[in-house]
Amino acid sequence: MIISLTLFKQLPIRTIWLAVLLFLIVTISACSIQPSRQANNGAQAQPTLVPTSVAVAKSTYTVKSGAVVYEVDFNGRIAPVIEETLSFPTDGVVTAVHVKRDDSVEVGDPIADLDTQAITEALTQAQTELKIAQARLESTTAQIERDQNRAAIQLEIAQLNLDHAINNAGANPTEDEQFGIKMLELQLALKQLDFDELNNDIDPVLQADVDAAALKVTQFEELLAGAALTAPFAGRISALTAVPGFAVSAFDPIGVVVDTTQIEISANLRDNQMEELAEGMPVSVSLSNRPGAAYPATITRLPPPFGSGGSNANLTETDSTTRFTFDNPDDAEQFELGDRVKISVVVEAKDDVLFLPTAAIRDFNGRKFVIIQEDGIQQRVDVALGISGKNIVEIVDGLSAGQVIVGQ
Repeated sequence: MIISLTLFKQLPIRTIWLAVLLFLIVTISACSIQPSRQANNGAQAQPTLVPTSVAVAKSTYTVKSGAVVYEVDFNGRIAPVIEETLSFPTDGVVTAVHVKRDDSVEVGDPIADLDTQAITEALTQAQTELKIAQARLESTTAQIERDQNRAAIQLEIAQLNLDHAINNAGANPTEDEQFGIKMLELQLALKQLDFDELNNDIDPVLQADVDAAALKVTQFEELLAGAALTAPFAGRISALTAVPGFAVSAFDPIGVVVDTTQIEISANLRDNQMEELAEGMPVSVSLSNRPGAAYPATITRLPPPFGSGGSNANLTETDSTTRFTFDNPDDAEQFELGDRVKISVVVEAKDDVLFLPTAAIRDFNGRKFVIIQEDGIQQRVDVALGISGKNIVEIVDGLSAGQVIVGQ
């Protein structure tokens, strides 16, 4: 309510003081209420206290005595004992392919052919050159034989003339007869020189021409034969990349044939794995997708320098695979070529040794130690470790059986 100044002046003094007092009371009350609300709001905004989490007790382990087996596992595949890469001995273009992948073949079966037109033309040219070289050699040889016969006949005629003159002259030849005999003796000597000086050797260049031409013919005949690729043995085509019109280079692989009657296990191992193995070590083999059934086998080949490289002539010097053979040949019937397998090898085994779970061992900058708990007191102790088994490790030094170890 708004009161005019004139009306205000007409009010009694007492009334004015009462109004002022009432205004002050209301103002003070409002000020005292606001802080109270802020205090209440502040109390509501305070965070709720979170209870302190309870510490989880650490696992403990007891040092035990028993067997520790260091066993390593790696993957391999079932591979043929005998396999051969198929290739042509010359560059060319494939004109025909007679088989397809996974086909069975017998020894000598046709696999693929190359275009032979260029080889055939080159072979024909080489054969012609050989005939010409042979004709030259034969002609020269015949001429030498004729010259030899002619010289021999002339030598014989000179000898006959001399003998005839001596017989006719008798014991007391005249001067003319002596002259005639002397002339015949000189003619005989000349014929003998002609015969002796006759070159009986064939010109080596002619023989070299024949040999070179014959070699070219042989080479082109081999190329022509090599243009028809055949199976080297009975087996199965495990790989084939050649198709008609496919250009190939000499000795580039175009397929693989394998002997399905003999199989083994092949694995590509790292150097640090092969360092722990040796030829003759026993292993167990199981299918990767069929765990449980394991079959005994033996390491028969480790690549150099880790082993002898094996005696299989079908393995090249650059083959870096490790090979295993089933101890029982009948076990191989449980597998097929290409099957993925798991190979397990016991590298080392120890009986009656101390061991702990690997989770009990601690490592700090290569230092191996454990925490021993005894009578409620924990103590750090360095340990020397030996071989590792499945989730356990041999304790060589630092602990004794029965001690309790605090886990990490």
